Amino acid sequence: MALHPIKLPKSAALLFRVVVLQKRLLKALAEPTLDPRAVDARWLQQVWKTQKAEWVRKFCLGGKQSVLQPLSAIAAAPAEARKALYSEFRRQNKVAKVIESGGGFQDLATLSGSSEALAHQVAVLFTRCYGLLSHDASNKWGGYEIGHRAAITNKIYKDDFCKAFPAYVVCPYCDDSIGTPLLDHYFPKSSFPLLACSPWNLVPICDSCNRAGKGKGDRFPLTLGSTANWLHPFFRPASVAVQIRLTGTPKDSIPRLHSSDTIEQARLDNHFNLIPSLGSRWTNIASAYYDRLVGRVRRRNPTAPVATVKLELEDHLATRGQSPHSMIHAAVCQAVLDRRPGYLEEFVSPNAPQLS
Repeated sequence: MALHPIKLPKSAALLFRVVVLQKRLLKALAEPTLDPRAVDARWLQQVWKTQKAEWVRKFCLGGKQSVLQPLSAIAAAPAEARKALYSEFRRQNKVAKVIESGGGFQDLATLSGSSEALAHQVAVLFTRCYGLLSHDASNKWGGYEIGHRAAITNKIYKDDFCKAFPAYVVCPYCDDSIGTPLLDHYFPKSSFPLLACSPWNLVPICDSCNRAGKGKGDRFPLTLGSTANWLHPFFRPASVAVQIRLTGTPKDSIPRLHSSDTIEQARLDNHFNLIPSLGSRWTNIASAYYDRLVGRVRRRNPTAPVATVKLELEDHLATRGQSPHSMIHAAVCQAVLDRRPGYLEEFVSPNAPQLS
């Protein structure tokens, strides 16, 4: 679900190490002979031998909420369920293969030997694991320390992510200015907790796209459990041929993502519908830009407006994914050049230049 391709930052290597810690934890929990009464900070220290004892202690405290309660609940589950959970974690975190195959993600409550209660405890554990990416000054917690390397936190990861295009200035979901970026879980952590800390599931986006209700919120980028008809920010972004096309008047335009490929078009439609505010936001941007475009034509080249509009279009196409609104601005220029009804009105008024 991305209009622009993005790449992992260098600090993703540290975040992948956090995923490895989770994998080791679930592998240890999957041991058939595990005694749930033995699951405490000392047990976890044995699982994570390379982690400092003080760090493990603070991890177990988890600030205001301890992770030991959900850990103990999982340890008390049937061995069959614990084994299935470990297997599903390994499968889900091979995100590229899941996306490529169009596969989905199994509901944790339906795993062999599992239950709704167990799935809830798993969600609590992995949500807390993600929450621990944030600092906790009261507990002198500075994030995940991986061996002798620097700590990885939500802020460090987000800042590193946003050093390069497009995440530096452009939201990959909507092409708008990213402002102060927020990390979005492409697959919501509330329903896909095993991917809560996966670098392949964290995308820097703008506040409008992240917001519940009018934004993506916790909506699923899945159709009947399948990923086949959806874009993905890392493994299946929109192609460079994708455009925004406009119908209606410049003040009340109707934007639509367009691709000549029918499969990609279905994915674009799903992307557009996943963010309810996308259409109205693009309509407002198109209206404001059209007014500026008319002004530029009158100032720069009133006798040959087509040349000015063509230059504007070329600039927007060249800065796609690097400058906010490049796609919707290009759509307005193209609507003018295509002589769409309503888009010529300002240019053919008695006091305006004639398009030729």
